Amino acid sequence: MFLSSLQSWLSKAPNYTIFRVNKLANFDCNILQKFLEVQSKELNSSAIPKISFVKPDCIVIEQWPEGTAVERSSSEVIVDTMCGAAVLRGSHIYAPGVLGLPTNCKLDEKVDIYADLDGQCKRGLKLKYDGSKLYVGTGQLKMLRYELFDNEIQAYGVAIHMLLPASRLPVINETVCPKGQLLLQNFPSIVAGWVVDAKPYEHILDMCAAPGNKTTHLAEMSDDKAHIMALDKTEQKVAKIKQTCETQGVTCVKAFVFDSRKCHSDEITDLKSPPFPSNTFDKVLLDAPCSGLGQRPQLKESKMSPKMLQSYKFVQRKLFGAAVRVLKVGGKLVYSTCTITVNENEGMVTWALENFPCIQLIPAEPFYGGPGLPDVGLSDEQRIMVQRFGPEEDPLRKVEDLSQNTIGFFIASFIKVSDHKINSGE
Repeated sequence: MFLSSLQSWLSKAPNYTIFRVNKLANFDCNILQKFLEVQSKELNSSAIPKISFVKPDCIVIEQWPEGTAVERSSSEVIVDTMCGAAVLRGSHIYAPGVLGLPTNCKLDEKVDIYADLDGQCKRGLKLKYDGSKLYVGTGQLKMLRYELFDNEIQAYGVAIHMLLPASRLPVINETVCPKGQLLLQNFPSIVAGWVVDAKPYEHILDMCAAPGNKTTHLAEMSDDKAHIMALDKTEQKVAKIKQTCETQGVTCVKAFVFDSRKCHSDEITDLKSPPFPSNTFDKVLLDAPCSGLGQRPQLKESKMSPKMLQSYKFVQRKLFGAAVRVLKVGGKLVYSTCTITVNENEGMVTWALENFPCIQLIPAEPFYGGPGLPDVGLSDEQRIMVQRFGPEEDPLRKVEDLSQNTIGFFIASFIKVSDHKINSGE
């Protein structure tokens, strides 16, 4: 019932585009300003989207003003829902996402973009699609049919240069600035980094680190002087972490292919690689694998089974147990997810406090999200200590529109107060 009540909110794109600014680079905000001024001429808009800073390392760009529009086209291009969601967030359209394109379209022609909501459009469609579809924006065609569909090899690159998404978000990404200065990131993910509050020379573990966005944020916060271990399960994911570190100019991160559920072992004394002995880290970030049901926009309802939904908490519990063990007494553990389910959020906090007498819940400051949900196991005193990002309004803590019009997200923070025995609740 809770999930279905949020479906309307989840189906819409956030109202803001968020960039994280790299503290290690010299960023010039005028570059963004000038880029949007060029776009405003393409759109015949007299104003550009408002740009503001939440903190020096977080830029918010709002939608184009109401009334901003482009002339629609009679030519329809069909894309898959993943591509459609990206368009609504301000992305151009890349070749793999295109499903259908009329035969008579010409290069640089204006086309209307529709997402295939049924998932029934066959790749290479020439005719008008009569299935369920959603208009997501208008753009200019940059690839013709033969480039997209007539080759045996999958085409890549920008197939449609977007002019204006239906969400009115600006079409912009980090490539408008010199490499490594900006990173597109959801607002709550940036807040999670602020909650960790990395300092120089601290020993920090990022347990599920790919693609490295939060990892590099922690490094940048510490002026690239913390000692950060970043783990993930596959070589591909760890390669992405290393690539992100290189792009951001970060050198204080060591990344390893390792299952973080097994990152604790008291048979090991070497702190240079996993597994790690007890009481190794000053801070641990557990941005846990989750159902991902907070992502927006979701253009079709999730078909995840109840059994699959229930399965995530068991992985999260294993990871949490390992996190507590490798955390120093007096150290901070930050737990976060990009989902909206109670089991993976407030339920995890309740479970953790019941099974780990050695930890205490502490305020997940700085606060930008709302409190935890009521009547799901946490007291009001505990609810006010966590952050839940979503459309809910709660008198315990009022939040700005930025925090309600982002993705669904959850953050909780704990301190390890002793080495007391851990209950066997994993």
